[in-house]
Amino acid sequence: MKRTVMNLATATAVLLSLTSVAMAQVAPFDMSIERPATPEPTPQITLPSTVPGASQSASPTPLSPAQPPAQTPAQTQARTSVPTAQTRGVAQPPGTRRRYIIPGREFTLSGEYDRSTWSIYLTEGEASSPARLQFAYQNAVVVAPEASEVTITINGHRLTATPISSADSVRATVLDVPSGMLQPGSNQIDIRASQRHRTDCDVRSTYDLWTSFDTRQTYLEFSRNPESPMSTAEAIRSVGVDETGGTSFRILMPALGQPGSTSSVMRLAQGLSLIAGMPNQTFSFSASEMPSAGPGRFGVVIGTAAELQGIFPHLPQAASLTAVAAIVPAPQGDGNILLISGPSWEAIMAAVDTVVAVADQPTDIRRDVIATQRWASPDAPLFFGGEKLSLSQMGIETVEFPGRRVKAKFNIAVPADFYANAYGEAVLLLDAAFADSVRPGSHIDIYINNNIASTAPITAAHGGILRHLPIKVPLRHIRPGVNAISIEAVLLADEDATCIPGATASKDPRFALFDTSEWQMPRFARVGQSPSLSALAGTGFPYSRDTDPLVLSIDRLDSDTLSAAATVVARLALVAGRLLPVESAPSPGAVGERNALFIGSISQMPPKLLSQLNISPGTITSWRPVGPLVTQEGASTDTFDQWRSRVSGGAWRGQISSLQEWMHRNFDISLASLQFLPQSDVVFEPSAQQSLLVAQGRSPQGEATWTMVAAPTPADLRLGTDALAQEAMWRKISGRLTAYAAKTAELVSMPANRFDLVETQPRSLNNYRLIAANWLSTNILSYAVVFITLSLLLGIVTASLLSTLGRRP
Repeated sequence: MKRTVMNLATATAVLLSLTSVAMAQVAPFDMSIERPATPEPTPQITLPSTVPGASQSASPTPLSPAQPPAQTPAQTQARTSVPTAQTRGVAQPPGTRRRYIIPGREFTLSGEYDRSTWSIYLTEGEASSPARLQFAYQNAVVVAPEASEVTITINGHRLTATPISSADSVRATVLDVPSGMLQPGSNQIDIRASQRHRTDCDVRSTYDLWTSFDTRQTYLEFSRNPESPMSTAEAIRSVGVDETGGTSFRILMPALGQPGSTSSVMRLAQGLSLIAGMPNQTFSFSASEMPSAGPGRFGVVIGTAAELQGIFPHLPQAASLTAVAAIVPAPQGDGNILLISGPSWEAIMAAVDTVVAVADQPTDIRRDVIATQRWASPDAPLFFGGEKLSLSQMGIETVEFPGRRVKAKFNIAVPADFYANAYGEAVLLLDAAFADSVRPGSHIDIYINNNIASTAPITAAHGGILRHLPIKVPLRHIRPGVNAISIEAVLLADEDATCIPGATASKDPRFALFDTSEWQMPRFARVGQSPSLSALAGTGFPYSRDTDPLVLSIDRLDSDTLSAAATVVARLALVAGRLLPVESAPSPGAVGERNALFIGSISQMPPKLLSQLNISPGTITSWRPVGPLVTQEGASTDTFDQWRSRVSGGAWRGQISSLQEWMHRNFDISLASLQFLPQSDVVFEPSAQQSLLVAQGRSPQGEATWTMVAAPTPADLRLGTDALAQEAMWRKISGRLTAYAAKTAELVSMPANRFDLVETQPRSLNNYRLIAANWLSTNILSYAVVFITLSLLLGIVTASLLSTLGRRP
């Protein structure tokens, strides 16, 4: 018994000794629910005046007592590698700053080779602070870990190349970022995956490969909050994203509901959107709730000194005398916020102009790119016709690939008046090489916006080198704004048929895509179309080209409606690349023949507007959110199908409809293209499942373009615009009308059968020729009639000429 007691005492002493040693080491990351951070205040900055009484921040707290010295990239190792089945964020240690880095709700690398590149903005204090990168991912079970790896590069320096081996659960890995790898300003993040199948060697199996990153557990963490002062622009640019990839601007405005403040806050929202440049930005307003700061959240307090008295503590005395725009500590002590104040709203407007001045661009200066680097780097180059750029200029690197399917992605952009989707052809001058093992039947596919556009077969049997091989790419899937282009090589080889063990891990390259390949854009017709929601979503057209103010008609100035309006207007400014002058309309009837944007609940929309947009007037009373009194759609569908079968010729009409779909799918020929005159647009009535409606049309006299954003209730309006403003959803807006269903996250668009051509370029015979070529290519029957008529005229003129010369045909 005594020996047992002594053994227990010895074991206890050993355990206590091990515990003390473990406590001296770096504490592992806690996978519990994230605790709120308590960042330290930063000295305020006043523009244009100085705000006295700025509180100083305390000394920075180190990340851990065992923080190692900076390492070189070759010495960088994973500090922590923790598999977890949870997807919630890791608790943030006090005194640190966390920056989530994935600019989207989801981030997945798929196939045998995939790559994504974007940039994040860091302040000088963040860039100089010791930092760690955590990333968390889970992969498909069929991914072979011995032959697959994920590579992370920052500013051209490789941080890690880690085997992909987390099929059972999400694995979090922590890396020390070497000193000097991060820099003030933009920092490029490059994440790529090379993946191989465990057992299969065919092309089909490559679609089963994926690695999905957890956005909540992928972030940079800095050991201290920066003490250096930040300018207003720097503070806005560094807002970043939250754990879901979104960016939210939360604005406290006691004057909520006053019409005189609308133009000022809309201009402020545009400036914040342009300076931040993030893909998924939303705005929210409150009359009393103080905004809180945090990752991906930016707080703003705006109002006159009198309005903010009693609401904002420690309001600078200068606010009652002059305009003030300053980055100040938040009253709750959880970060910084932007304070904009003054003795009157005229002074506040001057302060807003000071803040957004860095984002303002004149309308007569043509931009060369559309900013996308915060979610897809580099920025998308704008093609106006006749340009030729190498793939290296668009972010493509030379790839030597040993697998079966490889893809490379880049972005291009075209202006709002692009009009060549029916006849235009770009040319990809391809520089590539393929090995002897690649057999005929392999091919290279070109995709535009996820639609197959062109295919180039590989016919050589013993390898080859392609030097500027011209591949014609029809432009039917190009739309105004940013377009995603993908080059995908599908490679077949004899050894894949046998698929011996270890064949998937082979590193002998089969295919090489060189960055000297070039994309050549043809000269295309330049004319705008109205209505065209794709041009609105792509470049803000026509409002982005108008020097006159955009008339904004808001039915009510509550928090939901004003938040929705700010989100939409800010998104238009982001795609337009400039601030849009906005003028608030006192009533819908005061708009007149001017470009206008109507935002509000459907019950407040004037019937005249609905008729102009070909929306059923009954929508005002019939469109209601889904509730228990809504008739089930399935019953109506069944009844409709029963009546269709009873109608004489129903089966025959169904066959005709199938033939039309087949013609459009294979030859891009629709029934509308076989008509002399376009059909009238069908009057639209939204269903009970749809919760947001975006529609565009001409004004009654055809002098302006009207756009409406409406929902059944203000709450639906805010939720719908927040969802629609996300980059992945916004780029899907098209046609004359787009309806969004919140419960299913689905968009339904209706094309414009009739539209006006809006002249955007100086008149020239060559542009008119290109416009005619595209219009006749769209209207095939009209082209045939014109061709036959000209042929008859040519015959008559020829016969007349021969008879004049004394000859008979």
